[in-house]
Amino acid sequence: MLEKRTTPSKQSYRKLKMMLPSIIVIFVLMFGGYFIAPGFISLNNISSILMTASLLALMSISQNTVVMAGNNGIDLSIGAIASCTALICPLLPMNNVWLLSIAVLAALMIGVVFGFLNGFFISFVRIPALIMTLITGKVISGVIMVLTRGQPSAHISDLLKSLSGTLIAPIRYITLIVIVIIVVAEILLTRTRPGRTLLLVGDNYNAARISGINVKGVLITSYVIGGAIAGLMGLLIVAYAGSTTLNMAESYTLLSLAAITIGGTSLSGGQGSYVNGALGAVVLIELNSILQALNMEQGMRFVIQGGLLLIIMIFNVRAHKIKT
Repeated sequence: MLEKRTTPSKQSYRKLKMMLPSIIVIFVLMFGGYFIAPGFISLNNISSILMTASLLALMSISQNTVVMAGNNGIDLSIGAIASCTALICPLLPMNNVWLLSIAVLAALMIGVVFGFLNGFFISFVRIPALIMTLITGKVISGVIMVLTRGQPSAHISDLLKSLSGTLIAPIRYITLIVIVIIVVAEILLTRTRPGRTLLLVGDNYNAARISGINVKGVLITSYVIGGAIAGLMGLLIVAYAGSTTLNMAESYTLLSLAAITIGGTSLSGGQGSYVNGALGAVVLIELNSILQALNMEQGMRFVIQGGLLLIIMIFNVRAHKIKT
């Protein structure tokens, strides 16, 4: 069995080193936003930023799991999966906690099915992840149109919408849910055998295969987990928005990729952190909030976000080449 022997102190230092840039940028943007608009650091605005960032952070878990598993992993279908559950699951009754739990389970299972299809065809048929997940995303968009006939659900459960309510300012219920998921996911990644195996496969696919690890099973599992998380995110974005629209989660696909690269995830696999990906999500949402405070039109915001993503990708690739 392959092992990465690092002392706890080195692991802690490495994690802190990966977190520090995002934390610094978060505070810099916060103070910069204050000078642009004094209300930027109000509890209401911070609550809104944390709420939106928590949704992106949840999506970053989905993307991060696939990317860390290596083998040129990427999932361009997670936005479509989230949009699918956002449109289909609200059609289910959610009048009480039990019915809401069934809807959550349905959202997870929809994501699992599409994630398994991605993982199976990528692992066994050897279709490149970029192509396979792009195809899956298009198929899902077609399924959405067929099932909803282009007409999203007009009624959203009050119980579901209540998840966007404030628990303790500036923390809302959705934010707390996502924080718990991130903490649990990070513990599973770093403190359990399956989590370490995921990183080992991502670090060296061939060596892991030779050592006896079921690498195809690990890859499929990463896409299944990614799909399930994306499915859950679709339901939570409806709770946040209070309504449904076609392709409402599509923009989160590339933003999740930007968030995890800001958080230090290696696009070649084998290195990453769910917590750092969440910090990257906060950076992106803060930046977008500042651009909105400057009354910048949406098209220009997309241009800036795209340019930022390009710069991040360049640095990520260069950093990997330096290490190798």
